[in-house]
This record gives sequence, structure tokens and C-alpha cells, in this order.
Amino acid sequence: MKHALQRVLCAAAIGVTVLVPGFATPAAAQEIKLTGQSTHPPTANLHLIFELWAKTVEEMTAGRVKIETLPAGAIVPPFEVFDATSRGVLQVGMGAFGYILGKSPVTIPLSHGPLFGMDGNDFAGWYWEGGGYELLNEFFQNEVKLNVVGFHVPTDYPQGLGWFKQPIKSLDDLRGMKYRIYGIGAETFKALGVSVVTLPGGEIVPALERGVIDGAEWINCAEDKKLGLDDVAKNYYAPGMHEPVTGGHLMINRDVWEKLPADVKKIMEVAIVYATVRRNHKFVLEGAEACRELIAEGVNLYRTPESILKNFLDQWEKISAGYAAQNPLYKKVIDSQKAYAEKIVPYRLSWYPDYEWVGSYYWKDKVYAKPVE
Repeated sequence: MKHALQRVLCAAAIGVTVLVPGFATPAAAQEIKLTGQSTHPPTANLHLIFELWAKTVEEMTAGRVKIETLPAGAIVPPFEVFDATSRGVLQVGMGAFGYILGKSPVTIPLSHGPLFGMDGNDFAGWYWEGGGYELLNEFFQNEVKLNVVGFHVPTDYPQGLGWFKQPIKSLDDLRGMKYRIYGIGAETFKALGVSVVTLPGGEIVPALERGVIDGAEWINCAEDKKLGLDDVAKNYYAPGMHEPVTGGHLMINRDVWEKLPADVKKIMEVAIVYATVRRNHKFVLEGAEACRELIAEGVNLYRTPESILKNFLDQWEKISAGYAAQNPLYKKVIDSQKAYAEKIVPYRLSWYPDYEWVGSYYWKDKVYAKPVE
């Protein structure tokens, strides 16, 4: 009886309900209930991955594990999800590192940016095969001291430069606006003389509508349409160089994680890969369809002038070099990424078919983004 009681108390400490038939507690009889929240609105792709992950875990455990996946603001404000998960206010969190950029610049290369030419697939490869996960754990434990176990969620890439009430043809046009942007985008454009503002997703449209900001980036055609950005601006530019690769992180409170059964841990790890890949394929299709719908509704979709993209990269490399000189873990992360990219990116440039050339062979007349005149 003593051992059965100990198991009940241990389970209760992590929010686990244990059914005790007699004096035994067989693993199959355990019911694990966890509460989670994301940093994003309920319709955002990152939050939908969160929901699909929880659903997949529940199905793979035959209902033994149930995870509540609440949207931004349900329990804590979006910018507090990381700390709340660390403290155990939430057992699970899904968030974007740009929301805690103030804690450490190492959040940047661990989550988004040009990343030496890598795309989202390459970035995921670096996490799995290039040492990224080891550096992520070092970041959580030693750099920001968050009591969580984290999983990389590569998604929502590539992102656009954003929506503007007036057309933009150069960096000077951006300098005359108040512009909502996130992460390294905010830092780099600020260094380039742009007046930048960082707001959670749910506050972007009201701010643009009231004139608090003149332009804003979010994600892509589908996600931006969900927010209603097309209702308050009609000039949409892509790509952006701040997040050609990006993603979020699934977090589980470390005390909770350490008490979970080994099979549940593995199921959670596998389920996030499945949920991310599955939703990302749908995300691409949704983006393609939404871009067509926006154009049909009268939105002007433009290719971002290359001069803006180059200015951004030039400035970002200077900023990044400064961080590397000041923060040993930042340097360790980008050195690792650069070593991985040096193998992968030249290989793909040498070996893979040129996407633009082959795509234009079949679909040149269907390209809908207009160059800026």
C-alpha cells in the first residue's frame, strides 16, 4: 500500500491521475493530463501544430495522455509562456523565441534568420544531425536557466516583408514608416533607421487600423489573411530576409518531463516531428491558395526590391558579428551552423535542380508576384 501511495503522490505532482485497481498501478492504467498554452492565436499555424501534436500523442497512447492546448492569453500573456512553463504554471508551452529575445541573443540563431543560406529543411537537419539539440539544451539550462525540455518546431517559413498602406520601392520608403516586425527583423531594420514596433499577432491589425503603425509583417498569405491584414492594407511584399527560415519551440516543464514514463517521452518526441511535417505541407498549400485569393480581392503582391534584402543582410552580418564577440554561446551556435551550412548549401547548389529555372519552364506565365517598377 505504501508503494502504491507513493506512486499516486508522484503522479499528482505532475498533474497525473492514476487509476489504482487494488494495490497495483499498471502502466496501462495511468492517465496523464497536462495543461499547455501557445504564444499564438488559435488559427495560427504554430498553434495548429501544437493541437495536432497533442491529438497525435493522445491517439498514440490510446487516450492515456491528454494535453490541453490553449491559445495565447488563455492563462498567461503571450510573452510570458516561456517563464510560465519553466515555473510550472503551465506544464507545456509552444512558443516563438522572438518573444523572449531580451533574455539572450542566442534565441536568434536557434530560431530564425538567414542562417548562412540554409532553408527550413537544412535547419531541421542541423538540429538533428549538426549538434543543434545539444546546443538548445545548453541554452535552456545554462544561458537563460529555464527549467524546460525543448523541441525545435521548424515552421512558418519563408515569411514576407509585410503589408504597407503605401507602396515601397526602397529602404528610404521604409524609414518613413512605423513598422511592426519581430526578432532580428526588428533589430536590423532599427539599425537601418526604420521605426520598428514589436507586437503580438493579435494586436497587429488593430494597430494598423488605428494608424499606430504604417506597416507590418506576420507570416504568409494564409496566416496574414486569417488575421485580417488584407482588410487594413493592400500592398504586400515578399520575401523578407529576416525569416527565410524560422520556427518555434515546444517546451515541457523539466520536472514534469523527468516524471513521464519512457514510452510517453518517445511518443511525444515522435509526435512533434509528425505534426510539424504534416502541418507544414498543408501550410504551403494554404499559402498558395490564399495568395491567389488575395490577388483576386485586389491586393497588390510585389517582390521585395533586392536592394532592401541586401541592405538587410549586410547590416545583420555586422550585428551578428557583434553578438558573437560578446557571447560565447552565440558564437558556438553560429560556428556550428556555419560548419553545417558549408557542407549542405554548396552541395544543394551544386547537385539539386534549380527551382527557379525548372519552375519557370513550366509556370513562368503563372508567377503572380510583380516586380517593383
